[in-house]
This record gives sequence, structure tokens and C-alpha cells, in this order.
Amino acid sequence: MGLAITAALIVTSPAQAVMGCWNDTQTAAAQVRNLQSRLMVASLRCVAMGYDVTPAYNRFVRASRETIQGANGVIMAQFRAGHGGDAQLYYDRFATTLANTYGADDTSEALCAETAMLADEAAQAAGDARRLVEIADRLGEAPELPGGRCGLSFASAAPSPN
Repeated sequence: MGLAITAALIVTSPAQAVMGCWNDTQTAAAQVRNLQSRLMVASLRCVAMGYDVTPAYNRFVRASRETIQGANGVIMAQFRAGHGGDAQLYYDRFATTLANTYGADDTSEALCAETAMLADEAAQAAGDARRLVEIADRLGEAPELPGGRCGLSFASAAPSPN
């Protein structure tokens, strides 16, 4: 009887989702998404202050559209692997958290000038993911990754004993 109840609970209990660690590609995708969020939020804040940097931001988005979409696809796949049918919810929370990180910053003319300069530099990268990650790295604000970044392992590369 106890075994039957245990078996019934296993069948009816939803599986607990486990978010896996982020490999280098997934981490780079998150960095590109973080850069895009930073520039988007700063652009909106600057417009509200009367300093329009949206032309520079829009150039970046047009030049990097495929890379941004690809990065978002990689991130969504990571959330699908960790959360299945709830992936969109967790992706949206992740994206909102990135945007909120920059929403509380002070807005100044200097910040808006820097945002325009960064957006122009990102536009000049023309969708080159490595260059966009370099820009994001230079800003020093890595996004928090649910599940953390994967550690290094050389186990699969170890020579087999002969």
C-alpha cells in the first residue's frame, strides 16, 4: 500500500526543473542580451531627459538584429532545458531583471553621451558576436546567470590509459 502511494505521488508530482550551468556560448549570448538591455534602457531614460540617443541605439539594433535574435534563441533554449513549458516565464523574468538593473541608474548628459558612443561602437560591430561580447566585457557588468557559469573540466580530454 505504501509503495502504491509513493508511486502515485511520483506520477502526479510535477518534475522539479533544474537550471543547468551556462557554457561559453550561452554566457556570450547573455552578455549580448545584457548589452542590448543596457543600451535600450539608457536610451529610453535619455529620451525622457531630452537627450535623444535612439538613432545610435537603432543603428545598433539594425546592424545586430540577427545576432541579437540568435542570442535570445540560445538563452531561450537554456531556459527550455531548465524549465520546460515554463521557459518563457523564466526568460521574461531574466530579461526584465537585466533591464531593471539599468533602470535605477542616474541619468545625466554624460551618461547619455556615453550611451550614444557605445551604441555607435556596437553598431560598427555589425553583428559580430565576439566584438559585442568584448564591448559588454569592457563595461564590466556581467549578468547574473541562473544556474551559474559552467566550470572548466578536462575530464573528457584526458588520454585513455593504454
